[in-house]
Amino acid sequence: MTNLFSYDGLIYKAGTKVFQLMILNLLYLITCLPLVTIGAANTALTAVTMKMIEGKTGHVAIDYLRAFKTNFKLATYYHLIFTMINLLVLLNYLFAGIVAIPIRPLVYLALGLASLISLVGMAFIFPYIARFDDNGITTAKNASLLVLRHGKISLLILIVTLLLIVLAMLTPVMMVFAIYLSTFIGFALIAYLKSFLLLSIYQQYQSK
Repeated sequence: MTNLFSYDGLIYKAGTKVFQLMILNLLYLITCLPLVTIGAANTALTAVTMKMIEGKTGHVAIDYLRAFKTNFKLATYYHLIFTMINLLVLLNYLFAGIVAIPIRPLVYLALGLASLISLVGMAFIFPYIARFDDNGITTAKNASLLVLRHGKISLLILIVTLLLIVLAMLTPVMMVFAIYLSTFIGFALIAYLKSFLLLSIYQQYQSK
């Protein structure tokens, strides 16, 4: 029983991990507030959660701010691209109703495909930036190749990414629960779970 509460005990380690995730979640929410910084915030969050899993973290707040600053330019560049794509999809969806009925299903299909590509891009580009130091074109190319090469794991990553959204859509009560969870630890917890899957891919190439 004593070992459970020691510095090397399970309870102490679990409590420390939860506390670190809560700090990361708070930092993430704060750095997302300008909206234009969401890409850099996603990148920094994933960078630190991957380090946590590998046991390479010093102080999570310092590591987060360092990763945020280091990857800000490229992450913001891609965030703006995805924002433009999503806005165009939304605008086209709003006006799709006036398209002639025979081709309307094709329009909705094209918009759905564009939304899926954007969602996959957001789920995998920012973690790649957090892990590798490549230019913009190489980042997009390699991230796409990894998604195609590791389809099953990529699907799991996408499912984990959408967990909070799916949870919120189930019932009004679950929506409230998802909001509370997101406020205190949810975003960091999702990033932490995703990082296990991402590392299973990335470490195959970094070990070579």
